[in-house]
Amino acid sequence: MDCFALDREQWRAWAAARGLPAFRGQQIHAAVQSGRARRFADVRSLPATLRAALDDELVLAPADEALRRESRDGTIKSLLRLHDGERVECVAIPTAERHTVCVSTQAGCAIGCSFCASGAGGLRRDLSAGEMVFQVLHHQRRRPVTNVVFMGSGEPFLNYDALLRCIAVLGDSAGLGLGRRRLTVSTVGVRDRIRAFAHDEPQVNLAVSLHAVDDATRTALIPANRRWPLAAIRSALRDYSKVSGRRVTLEYCLIAGVNTAPEQAAALARWARSLGALINLIRYNAGGAGGHRAPDDATVAAFVEAVEAAGGKATLRASRGADIAGACGELSGG
Repeated sequence: MDCFALDREQWRAWAAARGLPAFRGQQIHAAVQSGRARRFADVRSLPATLRAALDDELVLAPADEALRRESRDGTIKSLLRLHDGERVECVAIPTAERHTVCVSTQAGCAIGCSFCASGAGGLRRDLSAGEMVFQVLHHQRRRPVTNVVFMGSGEPFLNYDALLRCIAVLGDSAGLGLGRRRLTVSTVGVRDRIRAFAHDEPQVNLAVSLHAVDDATRTALIPANRRWPLAAIRSALRDYSKVSGRRVTLEYCLIAGVNTAPEQAAALARWARSLGALINLIRYNAGGAGGHRAPDDATVAAFVEAVEAAGGKATLRASRGADIAGACGELSGG
């Protein structure tokens, strides 16, 4: 059983099904959600016989930290070794006001974006909901987590059911109690799942990894654009906004000589305006794949100016954790 994928009521039901008082389920839930105990034997609030039985039946710690690196800017990257020996990375990004955890949803990635290290070795397997929740709890032990972004390794919408279960657990008021508005899912543009997400989790923030607004450039950067081209994505996003009433964020990685021309900035602004979307810009990080380069400051400034001149609303996001290969596009599970 995936211990970290159960909320409090499910643990109460689990206890009742075994003839235990419901409050025992609550105690087990509290122990799991604390993320501190490695074995049920360490949970002293439970009777010794129950602790032993739980350790025989369940795995309390689905992962161990194999490596931890801390950036000069305070970002922390943890390499977690999962129960089957698979490895996956998660990143904690602290600021004065927030403590954001970037969660991986898959070990590796099947999308194969040319600028991202996560897909270099292909997809190895999906993560369980509990393995996703554990990444948050792992960093929660150091400082309360305020925000979660599903932007690590993997395409969240290709592990959809586990993603929804993880969101439900993170949003359980009896556990971490993170409001849906503090959760963000980033997708490359899985059309049918975008539409489904508007019904399933309308309060969770949605971001789309766009990176180009012409199909030729986007396909060169993201081969999956052949399956989900820009017109299909835009149609799905319009439906998403109608159902959810939420504004989408378009993510755009600035890559020198590829997608930074002023006319591309103006086209991006028009694309965003057609959806009422926000634009989130970030420079290419050197630890990504493909041998690309980040644009210089003058090019970035000109791009932002061109976006705004065309009526777009853009934010230039600073990279965090680049010196530990923990920035966007740099997670590789190694």
